[in-house]
Amino acid sequence: MSAARRRIPAGAELDVLMRVYGYRFTRTGGVVGAEKSNDHGDTAEAESLGWPVGTVERLAPVDVFERSIAAASTLDEDAVLGAFVAGLGSAPHGRQTLISFAWARHLASAPRTGIDLPDCGLGQDAALELDSTEVLLRLALGWAWNEQPHRYLPDLETAAATGLPSPTAEDRERMRALLEVISAQPEGTTASELEKAVARAKIVPGTDKYQRYGILIGLAEYGLLPSTLSPSWEGFVTRTAFAEAWSGGPRSDITPPLSGWRGGIDAERAARLRGV
Repeated sequence: MSAARRRIPAGAELDVLMRVYGYRFTRTGGVVGAEKSNDHGDTAEAESLGWPVGTVERLAPVDVFERSIAAASTLDEDAVLGAFVAGLGSAPHGRQTLISFAWARHLASAPRTGIDLPDCGLGQDAALELDSTEVLLRLALGWAWNEQPHRYLPDLETAAATGLPSPTAEDRERMRALLEVISAQPEGTTASELEKAVARAKIVPGTDKYQRYGILIGLAEYGLLPSTLSPSWEGFVTRTAFAEAWSGGPRSDITPPLSGWRGGIDAERAARLRGV
């Protein structure tokens, strides 16, 4: 079975993929786990629509590296930021692209020794396993992450192939409200406390804790949330530096650079987000 098509599932495609991968919408618009469908008709329907179910691609790190650079090179900064704003409401998958793009945009100039890849999280030799259908489904449902960079590839190639969503007026209002909540937090506030404040403000309905963390991770990777670790939007950040900055340890829910935030907001970056 070939790799998943490079598009974000929606409509009937989204419905059937949620069934076969085990997700459902709640009455309030959130997403929760559900029993996976054992109906062969559901699997056949998904695959007839171009979505291989449970098919794992094995990709060489250098292929992921080169394809990520190629896809990111076609994307415009403002379009990526606009997609992130759209990700607060009308297009949840837009949340991830900022993170993916920030990681990929500096890869070509990242330091490396000889023919080895940079310290970018892809490793060197072992093949990387990727179920692109599941990745794109999870993007459609609003999750975002800054671990396992090979999982950024379907996001980047989809953005390059199909374009990025533009924010609506309602999305922009949510962005303004989110920036106000962040600005109101006192010095010393932790990321977990900020997530709770965002939840109380009900800015992005239908999100769970991890989806809200994904949004905040995007803001941290952009540099809007000052941190002890430099944002990848501004320059290449090694995975060694990422690991060293992970103050919560590998079992923490909160990854750098978000984990290193203790209050404050970058006014220039906030203004740029308000203007896209």
